[in-house]
Amino acid sequence: MTNITVHKDLSRELLKVSKPARYTGGELGCIYKKDEPLKMAISFPDMYEIGMSNQAIRILYNRYNAVKGIQCERVFAPAQDFEEVLRNKNIPLFTLETGIPLNELDILAFSIGYELTLTNLLNIMDLGQIPIRRADRGPNDPLIIAGGPAATNPEAFSDFVDYVYIGEGEVFINEYAASLTASAGEGKEALAEILRQDPAYWWPGKETKTVRAIYTDFGKGSVLRSNLPIASLTTVQEHGVIEIMRGCPNGCRFCHAGYFYRPFRQKDVHDILDEAEHLVSNCGFRNITLSSLSSGDYKGLLPLVEHLNKVYNSRHISFQLPSLRVNSLNLSLLSEISSVRRSGLTFAVETPDSAGQRGLNKDVSRDKILQLLKEAREKGWKLAKFYFMLGLPVESGDTTESEAIVNFLQELQMGSGIKFNVNAGVFIPKPHTPFERVRQLNDQEGMKEIMTLKDGLKSKNFKFGFHSPYSSFIEGIISRGDKRAGDIIEKAFRRGARFDAWDEYHDRSIWKEVINECDWDVEKEICRERGAEESLPWDSISLRVNSSYFKEEKCKSSESVLSAPCEEDCRKPCGVCNKDIHVKNPDEYTFPDLPPVKEVEQTETHDLGEESVKAVFGFSKKDQAIYLGHLDTAHVFERAFQCSGITLSFTQGFNPKPKIEFAHPLSLGVLGRQEIMGVEMPYKPAMTNDDLIGKINEFLPTGFSVNTVKFYPLQKDKTRKKKTLMGSYAGSEYILTPYSDEQTAILVNDSMLDYFQEKAEELGVKGDYTFKIDEGKLFIQARFHNKKMNNIIKFLREIREADPMDEWIIERTKLLALNEKGRSSDYFNLDSSQS
Repeated sequence: MTNITVHKDLSRELLKVSKPARYTGGELGCIYKKDEPLKMAISFPDMYEIGMSNQAIRILYNRYNAVKGIQCERVFAPAQDFEEVLRNKNIPLFTLETGIPLNELDILAFSIGYELTLTNLLNIMDLGQIPIRRADRGPNDPLIIAGGPAATNPEAFSDFVDYVYIGEGEVFINEYAASLTASAGEGKEALAEILRQDPAYWWPGKETKTVRAIYTDFGKGSVLRSNLPIASLTTVQEHGVIEIMRGCPNGCRFCHAGYFYRPFRQKDVHDILDEAEHLVSNCGFRNITLSSLSSGDYKGLLPLVEHLNKVYNSRHISFQLPSLRVNSLNLSLLSEISSVRRSGLTFAVETPDSAGQRGLNKDVSRDKILQLLKEAREKGWKLAKFYFMLGLPVESGDTTESEAIVNFLQELQMGSGIKFNVNAGVFIPKPHTPFERVRQLNDQEGMKEIMTLKDGLKSKNFKFGFHSPYSSFIEGIISRGDKRAGDIIEKAFRRGARFDAWDEYHDRSIWKEVINECDWDVEKEICRERGAEESLPWDSISLRVNSSYFKEEKCKSSESVLSAPCEEDCRKPCGVCNKDIHVKNPDEYTFPDLPPVKEVEQTETHDLGEESVKAVFGFSKKDQAIYLGHLDTAHVFERAFQCSGITLSFTQGFNPKPKIEFAHPLSLGVLGRQEIMGVEMPYKPAMTNDDLIGKINEFLPTGFSVNTVKFYPLQKDKTRKKKTLMGSYAGSEYILTPYSDEQTAILVNDSMLDYFQEKAEELGVKGDYTFKIDEGKLFIQARFHNKKMNNIIKFLREIREADPMDEWIIERTKLLALNEKGRSSDYFNLDSSQS
């Protein structure tokens, strides 16, 4: 069962909103479970494209569904156009897999990766028809659970959630999830009793300190389903992810994530290789990220990337490293990660002054950066990115912080000749770090520093962008505030605040209005420095790092003294490690010798005249697939071919792409019975056509199905322009079915048929369109001799003022092509020279 069958009256409404595939599910790798005793949903409270890029959601989704008796589905924050549809129709927001209304769940769990998603969290609950305040919920409402790295100050949103999980979720699933199923059906209190057994859960009024959960088995095995399901809709981060290390050894004093994930644990090489093969051959990713907080610190990173490139370079697979410290970066590594697609050159400097850097526990030598920039320019790089934080509690030399950044960048740019993209934001002193008590710049102070930066970088060699200081202030309210912050969040939500992490949606006027109405000085309270012995709103949470360690690190920061990185033989314990919890480096690994790459060989004899061939496929598109646009459809097939192990020909150049083409892209919302797609192959696959079709269908999401294939030779004369499928396109045949019996009486009759013919003549396309009525349906054959109006939706809109999608279910049954005699023909009956 899929969710669009639950609300049939949404099928037309979905065609009126942006990117309707956000709400239809059916992706490759979805898990459909039904009638399990415990029904839960997990959510990253942002749009689908963001949520489906979040690795934590996919890890939790697969692990919960692996527990017998648990049915775990997904839900994300709907865009405002779909929110309006749900509210107008009084339909509760539902899950992606089987369309469970959120108010019918047992548990609704949120992973909070960023504080500015809190208004979305409230909106998801409200749209799911769940009271947003805990005090207003009854025994039949679901338990609301939050977790994630941005949930370590639960006081700020304590009025909205029942429980907050602190730490890595694999621990709870392994130790307690099975007990949840045993308590399913006994009510919320029975489920809550299970949660309260785990010391990593926090709840309002808990008398003991909540202690962060640490997954000690990380890195001790490959996790092959951690990238499933695969979004059919293009996401923000369209790549596969291998988490090569959890945590970070460096101990940057401003970095909340570095303390949240202590100690660092590195995955064994053979598990990384297993996951890479899974991502390439079972998930269809061509861009893969070796992910961690500081990937350059992975032990043996360069030989690992070299080996991955040797294995996958010929298949056009690229590997990226998102987090590289300057001291772990070199041109050999850059060259390896840019061997297929050139990777960006990014420097997170934070602050340019050397004493200030030591205060952060970083050492970013400008000489090393300049050397890298010069070498990169010689290798063809023309652009580098730099990130800075303003308002850090460290030295900035004899100039202001922003002036020091300007001088630093101008010196590097003149010395390297590379252009710079520069981004800056206001530093937010996060809880559970050595800087948790320092002050934060307010909006005016932050904007003053940013304007100094902007004015100092007015040159064609610099492109400057910044994160809004006011957004940082709002983030500070949530991450540093006490219980009073909850009232601000709720009032902002009630007045329309949504997607505050998105510049185009963030409405600062709403937040200003709400904050001005408060009976306390919000800016003064949030931005002020906290006293050394002052209690903090997050004191009930322990990330296992000693408070004395934080104090000592703050003192060392003031003195610009570096601390040694974490290591197995720890010289300065922070309190996290013990006999069970400790640093993990990867086991020693010897990479196997690889056979030399051979030229592609013919694997099957055929009579097509040459080795390279074009394969023309017929496929159907229905159900959830009709809500995907053309580019996403092309991406779906690109993945399916890669997963099928079918070798395609690629374009040349900077970013190689498989050679895939479509005869005539289908309009959104139109069903397709026999769509036409073609690919170029270096040789014909050594399998039967039925086996080939079956292999591709195995890796297609719901709604797509290949049904026909025919092979044609490519033209030998390389000087001739190849005839494309689109170039042969001559028209289409359609069946239009009214949505209801009432509409059938209006739309399908002789007078309407005459009307259609008259309008076609008025539009000058009488010779292109032929109409027929049969069994309450309208049959249209469109032969586009003059190419004037070759889009069925556009044509129907011209004929009637109504939206055709409100009146008809439209199905394209066949695409027509011009044959060698200039007549319309089936694409599979063309002369071989026309392919």
